[in-house]
Amino acid sequence: MKSMNKKNKNKWEKVREKGKKHFIIYYGVFGWGLSAGVLSFILGEVFDHGIMVSRYFTGDWVRELIIWLFSFLLCGILFGYLMWGVNENFYHDEYSQKSGNAE
Repeated sequence: MKSMNKKNKNKWEKVREKGKKHFIIYYGVFGWGLSAGVLSFILGEVFDHGIMVSRYFTGDWVRELIIWLFSFLLCGILFGYLMWGVNENFYHDEYSQKSGNAE
């Protein structure tokens, strides 16, 4: 399994001090969910209307944007939760390897 180097370990220790809820909201909801939702909406508009930017904001675009954002923000909660677990596993694996070598 991949392990954390010292730089990543120190960075993760600072992040985890702020707590799981902060991580999920900051990195999952805002970091991934918001950016992925906006990007998906824009790409959807480009695929639907090509480069005709004037057509992007016609019809029910507000409703579509709200649906995209809501969906991705919910997925961001899951993403943040899963990434917290992955980082914690890497952190604890590294910590247990160091303690196992010390014995």
